[in-house]
Amino acid sequence: MSEKNTAYRKPLIPQLDGDHVTRLLLVSCLFMLANFVVFLPAWFLDPRVLDGASVWTKPQKFTVSLALHFATLAVLAQQLPREVRSGPVLIGFSYAAAVSLVFEWGYVSLQAARARRSHYNYDGQFEALMFALMGLGAFLLIAVAMALAVQIYRKGDKSMAGLRWGSILGLTLGFISTLIFAGYMSSYGRYVGGDLDHVGMVVPFFGWSREIGDLRPAHFVSLHLMQTLPLAGYIADRKRWPGVKLVVGVAIVQLTFATFLFLQALSGKPFWPI
Repeated sequence: MSEKNTAYRKPLIPQLDGDHVTRLLLVSCLFMLANFVVFLPAWFLDPRVLDGASVWTKPQKFTVSLALHFATLAVLAQQLPREVRSGPVLIGFSYAAAVSLVFEWGYVSLQAARARRSHYNYDGQFEALMFALMGLGAFLLIAVAMALAVQIYRKGDKSMAGLRWGSILGLTLGFISTLIFAGYMSSYGRYVGGDLDHVGMVVPFFGWSREIGDLRPAHFVSLHLMQTLPLAGYIADRKRWPGVKLVVGVAIVQLTFATFLFLQALSGKPFWPI
């Protein structure tokens, strides 16, 4: 192996491996973080508002959320042997997710520049088609998490039970609950008791309505099971606590809270009333 190729294969982060899938996931994360920084001037200086917030708030939320998502996948994938991590299953799902990331972020940013909605926009055939394609892209973004969960269950390191089961349950429950909550929103809309043009006051940065029912907080809480459960399991392993029990307990509490927020929104009540 040449010196050039050896240098290329050095890990981007010393604590992580330098295999192809890990690098792809980390580069996707860094791409999102770089975009967050690049668009900061537009976020602060552009006076245009859409749905009660700056037109650039949605792209910035996407960059933070997707950066965290891909960083989580890169870290949790380290539980797998390199030959499994770089096998055809994870390579295929990871590339599908990375392509979807570029597509979703690009269209959301384009619509922000046009001061038009990217989601729930049926104003024309093009925008209706793009919203449908974003649904496919969103599915591919979380499908890689389910694929990783299956691989960790089958071939992952078993020396840290808390982290192992936190990863398996977090990725699986995050995937399933996202399909449920996000699927409901895609069919019926994100607001209850109002419409896109009458959201009123919103929670800063997140953009959740403070005046009508908003289904997005439930989606947010359930989606981030992918981070909270592995973290809870890892802490339990380090502290020598019963990791599996702690992970299951956190999962029950978090899913219960997400369900409460979902039912609260369905009743037309906001997550954070004025």
